[in-house]
Amino acid sequence: MKKSIFILLGVITASVGITATTVPTDMYVEPGTHSCFVTWNDDENSAWNLRYRLNVEEPEVELLSSVSGTDFTYSSTGYYEIVLPAPWGGTNVRGGLNSIIYFRNNYNNDGSYGNITYTVPEGYTNAVFTMKITTANTSDGSGNLAVSTPQTASVNHYFNIGETYAWAVVASSGQKITITTTDNNFSPDISLLEVYKGDATGMKMRAPDWTYVYNLDKTAYVIEDLEAETEYEVQVQAIGDDGTLSDWCRPDVFTTLDEEPFVPTVHIMGEIDDQAWAPDAGTKMVYDPETETYTATVHIEADRTFGFTTEIDANGDMGGWNYILPYRFGPENIGDEELSLTDELIGRPLTLSWDNFSDVRALRTGDYEITLSLEQNYVIIGMLQPAYQLGDVNKDGKVSIADVTALINVLLSGNVTVETDNYSPAAANVNGDDKISIADVTALINLLLSTGA
Repeated sequence: MKKSIFILLGVITASVGITATTVPTDMYVEPGTHSCFVTWNDDENSAWNLRYRLNVEEPEVELLSSVSGTDFTYSSTGYYEIVLPAPWGGTNVRGGLNSIIYFRNNYNNDGSYGNITYTVPEGYTNAVFTMKITTANTSDGSGNLAVSTPQTASVNHYFNIGETYAWAVVASSGQKITITTTDNNFSPDISLLEVYKGDATGMKMRAPDWTYVYNLDKTAYVIEDLEAETEYEVQVQAIGDDGTLSDWCRPDVFTTLDEEPFVPTVHIMGEIDDQAWAPDAGTKMVYDPETETYTATVHIEADRTFGFTTEIDANGDMGGWNYILPYRFGPENIGDEELSLTDELIGRPLTLSWDNFSDVRALRTGDYEITLSLEQNYVIIGMLQPAYQLGDVNKDGKVSIADVTALINVLLSGNVTVETDNYSPAAANVNGDDKISIADVTALINLLLSTGA
């Protein structure tokens, strides 16, 4: 008779054309820092579901027994004496209203101390167990509880409301794991008691629920908003033309990449480079991760202007400045459209700005050392000491009236830009206007008078 039924079922299945929906194959995951790209193969179906979750290793422990406060809600008006189911037990144990368990402890100084116990079942010798307690979210859910066995001394823990805490203890079959309190009158309200075989004190939370993505129409999907350096698992199932679902494919476990800090690239831009403003043009500054500063040494002619450009973190981690185009910034504008780099500003930290920035105008030709910090929002523009001494026109290592004579002779010769063994055009440009003229003679005489040379 049973054989005939099986044959009949096979005939019915074949006649209605019921076939199983095929499972997607060859799933591949390419992880990023906060996302991953998932692909799979499936030539039989045109729609799919995907699910993913944190991959949490289950601890090598086993839940032996638990008792919940929700098991004792028979009274809606108060609390009453209860008997915990074996292998649980205890003295002066009560339950009822608010779905909690507690025990009286020297109630009204009557000398009767309470406790809750768990008797270890057969088959264990000097084994490790974990007593895990969760207190209730009630006003009396806080207080002291201690756990002990004949082989493990009592260890106390103070519970906050709704807290979970676990003790690892050693016991053998027939011995009791005992819960006591030092609190007067009552123990804290308990919502859940659990006993595990093994050490579950460091047990991670169990794998969370899956996050589902339904009715995908392509064999690829990008999972976003993941944590960096975190392990996840992902699965895909097919949706058949008739709506039937395949089994989930074998899970792929992957780890997202390390999160590296975003370091923008900063460039010095402007007339010194003769290029249009752009976030990736000009003189590139060198980043020092130890000081979190950018540095560059550039030669700037007098009366030229410059500023800075940079790439911006797409996530806006640089303070939301990514709306400024073309990512151009400079010292904070204090009223003028450009900032003249006077002697009093050289070497002084200048506050950076994105929406109120200034171009910097160099007043003297020379080599400038520029240090910039996006982290602390400043720029320092220093001028490197020249290889010559300003005013030492005749190159004798000192500035004196002889240099005035040398400068006048050069002006009379007309070869003011030609450097010789006895003449330095750079040292002769005393007034810093980038040209040699009678004005430099006056500036040199004033320099001599001011120094007393």
